[in-house]
Order: sequence, then C-alpha cells, then structure tokens
Amino acid sequence: MSLTEFASRIQCYVQRHGLGATLDRIGISLRRAVAGRGQVLFVCDLAACPPLILDRSNPAVLERKQAEGELNAHDLQRILGVWNPRLAQQRISERFSKGASVWLWKRNGQLAAFGWTLIGQTMERHALSPGPNDAHLFDFFVFPEYRGRRINPALVNQILVRLASEGRSRAFIEAAGWNTAQLASLRRTPFRPLARAANQGFLASSPVIRGGQGTETVR
Repeated sequence: MSLTEFASRIQCYVQRHGLGATLDRIGISLRRAVAGRGQVLFVCDLAACPPLILDRSNPAVLERKQAEGELNAHDLQRILGVWNPRLAQQRISERFSKGASVWLWKRNGQLAAFGWTLIGQTMERHALSPGPNDAHLFDFFVFPEYRGRRINPALVNQILVRLASEGRSRAFIEAAGWNTAQLASLRRTPFRPLARAANQGFLASSPVIRGGQGTETVR
C-alpha cells in the first residue's frame, strides 16, 4: 500500500468514526505488526475435495459479477462504502479489467458479504504462482451487522462449489497469522495450510509456491 493510499484510508476512517476510534485502530494495527506471525497460505484441491455440506442455517443468494456494469448501483455503493470510495472504485475497475469476479452474498435482497476471485494469476506481485486453471480467492468482507453468523465460511464454500463445477483445479487463499477469526473461519472450509510467510507477506523475493502437498515455510 502506498503512503498516499494509507493516508487516504486514515482520513476516511476519521471522517466515519472520529479521531479517538481512529487512534485506537492505529494502535491495534501497530500491536498486530509487532506481534507479527506473518501470513498463512491455504490451498484446496477442488478435484479431490469431498462434496461440501452447505450451511442451510445461512440461506442466501449467491451472485457472481464479472464486469462493473453488472453491479447495480446499490450494491456498488455498498462495496465502495467499506473504505475510501475513490480508491475503492479504482481497485474495482482494475480487478475487473484483469478478469476478476466479485461474488455477492445476499440475505433478503441485502448485500451481506462479498469476496473476489481471479483465475490463473494474482492481482499483485506474489510468491504464489497459480496454474492457468487455479483460482485465487482474496479480499473477503462481511458487513458488521451480519458478523457472528458464520457467513464467511458459508460464502467461501459456495464459491468453491461453483469453481469445482467449472472444472477448476485448485483454489488458494491467505490469512494474516494474527487474524484468529479468519483462521477459524477457514477451518470450516476444505482449505488446508500450504505455506507460511514472514511478516512482510508473500513477497516476490520469496520462493515461488507452485502447489504440492504439506506445508512449506516461506522466508
């Protein structure tokens, strides 16, 4: 993240939550950075994973959008409102231009969560080198009023079902080592740990991960 983008995100957070809440948030982020624990990369072999038992306690409609023009105005504004709208708009346009899809999880017609996938590549420089038929899952978000209902693993599992039905080979996703909620969420999916990176994340200077069995440490 560039310094300009970081400053813009801070400014947006101050406008929404006030200076006190922003300083608390910065303190939490600094403590997480000091604690470290890096990133954990997970893999799912879509051809070999057992049939998923979908969570019927989370009835929802899953929509896949592959172009910005497919998003209705309400859903787009809700996604843009997660953080700085101007920078978020730039990212959305860039992602669609590279062939990414956004998956919308809706409850009673209201957007409750979303996540992105990209086939055969990653959005940014990454030690992961997915094959042409592999999927990278990234930037999942559950809106605050829907948290605590296990929506994130339900969304991930639904996406994996769809990717498997398309004949995709593998799926990859990563989580911060400090993010116990996200790590617990992924344990409710077929994803399994593949590699752990240093605090800086999966850097381009790290050995390229091309899949395989077990867990590899990336330094």
